[in-house]
Amino acid sequence: MKATEQKVLRFIKDNELLSSGEKVLIALSGGPDSVFLLHFLNKFRKKFKIDIGAAHINHRLRGKDSERDEFFCKAICNELSVPFYLLRKDIKSYSKKNKYSLEVAGRKIRYEFFEKISSENKYDKIATAHNADDNAETVLLNLIKGTGIKGIAGIPVRRNSIVRPILSLSKNEILNYLDENQFEYRIDESNFSNDFERNYLRNKVIPLIQKNINPSFSNSALNTSLNLQRLNSGLAEIVSRLKSDIKVIRNKSVKIPMEFIEKGNDFIVSYTIKEIIDENFYVKLESNDLKKVFLLLKKQSGKSEELSENLIALKERNHITIQKKSALKNPNEKKISVGGELKIAGKTFSISVVTKSEVKISKSKNTEFISSDEVSNDFIVRVWAEGDKFFPIGMHGSKKISDYLNDIKINSFEKKDQLVLENKGSIVWVIGKRLDDRFKITPNTKKVLKLCLK
Repeated sequence: MKATEQKVLRFIKDNELLSSGEKVLIALSGGPDSVFLLHFLNKFRKKFKIDIGAAHINHRLRGKDSERDEFFCKAICNELSVPFYLLRKDIKSYSKKNKYSLEVAGRKIRYEFFEKISSENKYDKIATAHNADDNAETVLLNLIKGTGIKGIAGIPVRRNSIVRPILSLSKNEILNYLDENQFEYRIDESNFSNDFERNYLRNKVIPLIQKNINPSFSNSALNTSLNLQRLNSGLAEIVSRLKSDIKVIRNKSVKIPMEFIEKGNDFIVSYTIKEIIDENFYVKLESNDLKKVFLLLKKQSGKSEELSENLIALKERNHITIQKKSALKNPNEKKISVGGELKIAGKTFSISVVTKSEVKISKSKNTEFISSDEVSNDFIVRVWAEGDKFFPIGMHGSKKISDYLNDIKINSFEKKDQLVLENKGSIVWVIGKRLDDRFKITPNTKKVLKLCLK
């Protein structure tokens, strides 16, 4: 048995990564690392008493090369009689649409696909082919960016059902093994471009460290990672008890009580926030992001700070809320005529003519009736702007919409996106909240319009 194989077998055993009778799904890109992992687990599947399958994602980033990667992965799985699962996804379009970086978008799509295939086909583990050099790059990159203990702990040996069986191997060990056994693999030419941070570390910085300081830098980084991961396990137990204090709406918002931040230990609070943001938005907050969150404590309600990866933190009365920047932050005005419908903010807004006898008091705040005796046929739906005023029905005089929204204690994020209906320059309705007194129905009203948001 080769020394490389023995090293991997020992690492799997020491870290209890595989168990007899399990089904293991291999993340297969076609590159040398994942091809090594596929051949290794295929060779030792009887020893481990496991079944294996492979999943490949065509990211459609490299034109014909992406198609060749897909063809290669399918062919090698057919040759080894390994079940093959494929996803074709335009990652560039997905990242642009959802305002993720390419790296974050790719990671999100990959793991969602792996989890889906695992669930549908009853795989117990997902095996990825991260190696010791990948881990060293991650440790160094996170150290430079100040991501804290969890970041410099590197790539976890295991996380839930995800395992990294070849994390102990260097890139050179993998390449030498493949060459000795004449196993083919694909090369992603973009890995040689120093335009990406990770590639710059891989191609420029780490070789200098290995040459001038520590030839075994990758091994040293892995040993440090394993020690820090044990520390993180202990911290995770503490944090799990604290998460109940934080309200989470999956992929939408994280609401952190001010008291949790003010009275908690700074390190534990920071660690907890980082973990929850990573779990819900697939974003690894940097130290500068956390400084911004803590600075918000001293600012007025309604103040906000922009964070990494299109996140924004906003101070409310008793909470700091973190979420993606709203798609409705600066929308264009949308026109609608009587009798028409308009799709906005995921809902349908309509204006229709009704008779006076059809007017009835509705419990729904999203339905109103107005007098149309003095209005034009054309309306505008838009987000309110600073300086907008209206005459709230049932009140005397005008009021700034900003003051009105504060008075009714609307959530700060909702406040930013509050829609208004405008006609001839006047606010007709703060949609879903309050009608303007000038457009209310009176005994003298002749024509009536029904306003509806659903």
